[in-house]
Amino acid sequence: VSDALGGRRGCVVVVFLVVLCPLLVVMALFADTLGTGLLMVILACMGILIGGPNNIVTSAVAADLAEHPSIRGNKAALGTVVGLINGSGSFVAALGQIAVPYITDALGWPALWYFMLIATVISCVLMIPKVYSELFGIDAPINTNNNKGYAAVNTAESKA
Repeated sequence: VSDALGGRRGCVVVVFLVVLCPLLVVMALFADTLGTGLLMVILACMGILIGGPNNIVTSAVAADLAEHPSIRGNKAALGTVVGLINGSGSFVAALGQIAVPYITDALGWPALWYFMLIATVISCVLMIPKVYSELFGIDAPINTNNNKGYAAVNTAESKA
């Protein structure tokens, strides 16, 4: 997906999270009345929309960091950075799982979906500087072969 957006990973993360928001609202309002099949489809879509950004952050960012001059060739430093990224995500996910029974017992299941909606919106807001730099700043990809929005790929036609 990030290739279709010119390698703009931050944009992909925000798009996935923005698409996730209406599904969280649907779950908050109608989870008790949804049929099993539709509920499973919505939960599967939500898993994809959460898993995609998670994979981008943990693997693609780690791959980008491996090319950074301060880390290049230093496997220990790269391992530390990747460990911090993955460990931070796991720690926050664990805190979220600890909060689930407290939220649902005190406020009900709709409150949990709204809690996740608020966390998703905060995530999108925190991504604004990255998205801005990808679209308008130094991280903006240079499109040299006039492909409208797609990553540059050298083909026989473009070499001719």
